[in-house]
Amino acid sequence: MKKILIVDYIVGGGFAEEDLPLDRLAEGYAILRACVEHFAMLGYKISTLIDQRLMQHIRISPIHDFISVATYEDFITGLQTLSDKVDYSMTSAPESKGILKDLSSLMQNSKSLYLGSKPESIEIAADKIKTMELAKKLGLNVPATFSPSYNDSFEKIQSDVDILGYPLIIKPIDGSGCKGLTKATNADGLRFGLQSAHSVTNMENCIVQEFIPGVPISVSIIAKNEKVYPISINRQKLRLDSKNYTGHYLGGEIPFSIPEYKDEIIKTSIKLVKEMGLQGCVGVDLIAGEEGVFVIEVNPRITVPYIALKEITSQNLAQILVDLIEHDKEVPEITFNGCVTFSKVSIPSSVSKTAQFERVTGIDGVQAPPLSISNNSQIYSLIMGFGPTIAQARKDFQRVKNEVLNSLSG
Repeated sequence: MKKILIVDYIVGGGFAEEDLPLDRLAEGYAILRACVEHFAMLGYKISTLIDQRLMQHIRISPIHDFISVATYEDFITGLQTLSDKVDYSMTSAPESKGILKDLSSLMQNSKSLYLGSKPESIEIAADKIKTMELAKKLGLNVPATFSPSYNDSFEKIQSDVDILGYPLIIKPIDGSGCKGLTKATNADGLRFGLQSAHSVTNMENCIVQEFIPGVPISVSIIAKNEKVYPISINRQKLRLDSKNYTGHYLGGEIPFSIPEYKDEIIKTSIKLVKEMGLQGCVGVDLIAGEEGVFVIEVNPRITVPYIALKEITSQNLAQILVDLIEHDKEVPEITFNGCVTFSKVSIPSSVSKTAQFERVTGIDGVQAPPLSISNNSQIYSLIMGFGPTIAQARKDFQRVKNEVLNSLSG
């Protein structure tokens, strides 16, 4: 029996000595679950790491071997120990502060075959300024971008970016999952955006961009250097317009049809990922609008849409990933057997009692149950609706959402 180590940074204890980021915990849980279940279908023996605060809440089967993590040292030691005991390893982790790059380096230096990108490729993709520069060099559309220093006065930054006009997008250079991202419509919003971006990064500069109107999309890709295979085009659900709040990734819909831009979307994504030399599961974020297709960023890791692709692809993507990385096998044409809409749902932590939690975990369509592990006023569940059409998937999503809320309040 082949063995694989699958680690999500949040669920696995990367925040063992910090407060868990509850706004992103649901995504991490859902990705871990999807990967575990996908590889289990192939008969793999699964190993992972689990933050000790989450031990009583994990309802992911089957996990054959795990280490409970209480400190960050436990996390790193556990990663090293388990990655030397398995045939394959993969991780879901944020690019910010070099985390994904460091974990990939550790796994690549283990005895297992790492099913992800090389550290040097991750470094390029994780830096949104480098991504913009590369995309521009390749002749791709990018938003007009400034990279002011946090050490500059607000007046200087305001003067420098004045040419862009409002609204503006402000974000950290190495952010992930909309963390630290804001949309500013005036000077006060710009000031708030700079503060928000600065609070989540160690870098000295940030990004200020023109706002590109259009549809936010992503492309899910499986790649190995020159071999780049788009799997799906996904519509993204983002919250950007809340005053004095940072942006929020909510979910998406798959597959998403945008015929007039399909070819440009696919060509743009392939060109960028190939040039970066990325490997494994990759996500490319784009905006498709009246002015064409614009590159926003590249995520050199497995992304949330994978949880939906697991449900609607006729082929097992885990097998396809291993076949490509280990054996250089061509990726077959991917077919879908339905449509999916998925999103996080905010739930007051006061209603998430243990008994209700157990009921919610068994509801078909709940990909991540609400994990009430602190005194935070809001927690999140990630749920999914499925159907032969996107309209029916949305209807099913509403059914699942109502069932979750009714179970928690009962």
